[in-house]
Amino acid sequence: MSENITFAVSGSETYYHKDWLKSKGFKWVVSSKKWEKLNILEIEADQLSEYCREFGLYYERSDKGMPKFDYESYLWDGNIPDKSSWYKEKNLPNTTNKKD
Repeated sequence: MSENITFAVSGSETYYHKDWLKSKGFKWVVSSKKWEKLNILEIEADQLSEYCREFGLYYERSDKGMPKFDYESYLWDGNIPDKSSWYKEKNLPNTTNKKD
């Protein structure tokens, strides 16, 4: 288990859970507009995640991040997207307003 997990909760719904967040040791970070708790265990992060999912709160965990995608090497490997398949042309409907 790692001990350097940073857990952050954000969104307007956190206003209704601020007492719970304070009781769990979260601190409000004004610059990022998030409630953050630093250096927690994975077990505690799992429990906080369950609470956030139960009440629909947006949360981030530093140990569950996505690896950075290197788009330049992706293109150099020959994976150039086909521009014709990005979208299909659609015929727009005619307006129903008739001018006199």
